[in-house]
Amino acid sequence: MIGGQSSTAFIYDVTDPVRPRLQCRVLGTSAHLSGETNFAYLDPRSADQTNIVTHWFADGHERYAGTLPVSVSKGAWLPNGILSAYTVRVGESMQVWLYEGGTSSLLFTYPVPAVGCHGCRFGLPHQVLAVSPDASGYLVAGWALGKGGAGLAVYRMYDRTRVATFDKAVSAFWDRNGHRLFVIGTGGDVAQVWTPESGLSSVAGAAGWSYMAGLSPDGGQVAYTANTDPNSPTNSPKWRAFVYDQKTAKTRMLIDTLRTQVLFVRSGWVWYLEEVPCDTGGCQQMGTVPTGKVFAMQLSSGTETEVTFAAGENPVMPTADVNWLPFTPGEFWPQS
Repeated sequence: MIGGQSSTAFIYDVTDPVRPRLQCRVLGTSAHLSGETNFAYLDPRSADQTNIVTHWFADGHERYAGTLPVSVSKGAWLPNGILSAYTVRVGESMQVWLYEGGTSSLLFTYPVPAVGCHGCRFGLPHQVLAVSPDASGYLVAGWALGKGGAGLAVYRMYDRTRVATFDKAVSAFWDRNGHRLFVIGTGGDVAQVWTPESGLSSVAGAAGWSYMAGLSPDGGQVAYTANTDPNSPTNSPKWRAFVYDQKTAKTRMLIDTLRTQVLFVRSGWVWYLEEVPCDTGGCQQMGTVPTGKVFAMQLSSGTETEVTFAAGENPVMPTADVNWLPFTPGEFWPQS
């Protein structure tokens, strides 16, 4: 599933990562790959009802796993497909609710920041809501960017204790196992990692994971986009795709040409977008624009191949003024 950071997601069968098959689009709500044959999603029906639904790929059969008494479109799941938390916007505040055994309870509330960024090349960082994949039960939530933001908060769910606050972070995501949290933005644009046992520390050998960082299926690598020349004019950035390896603590540029929004689609394979310079229309300020072509690279060989989508199944369409938010890191099943 790609697009896990936004309210639009595309779920593909990537058995052949250069000839994927679209299984489903999820529009305007949250989804989670809860099994090899199914996924879960939230289905807001009214101001006081949201259904929790499990959908099977094979025949489209759906089963209701519960109902929330409010309209919800942002949720966080445990790895086994059980909804664990969700958010509800009330005026200029966001409420974070825990959900267990069919019962909801309010954890905390944070202010919704005043943000706006027409034409931003990658959009603005999204609302963060994620639970750790282990049995310890930690949750990170917040929306830190913009005027009025309150930073990202980490809570231990069993006793509802706030155990960390990251005032300068703009995004965060959990490791595949345990409760290691990768924090982006704290201490400048440098990637850091947090655990309740050791606190916050730098990621060894890592630079800043500037845009849309995401983990490989096994958690051993991080893919991200960055500008290789931060001193270049804002209308001519040198966007490149990178992969950081945790075992070797080294970063690799995938190809020295305009490429953006790299993400893992399966073990050893990434997708990313082709870019071209742009100096007219709505994209003039940002310097480049995607062509609509998606490329795949097998990391072991370094070979770049254009991805072939069936008609209507490409997740990107070239326009001069778009944030391209669906093409962001998502989820995998199985983890291999």
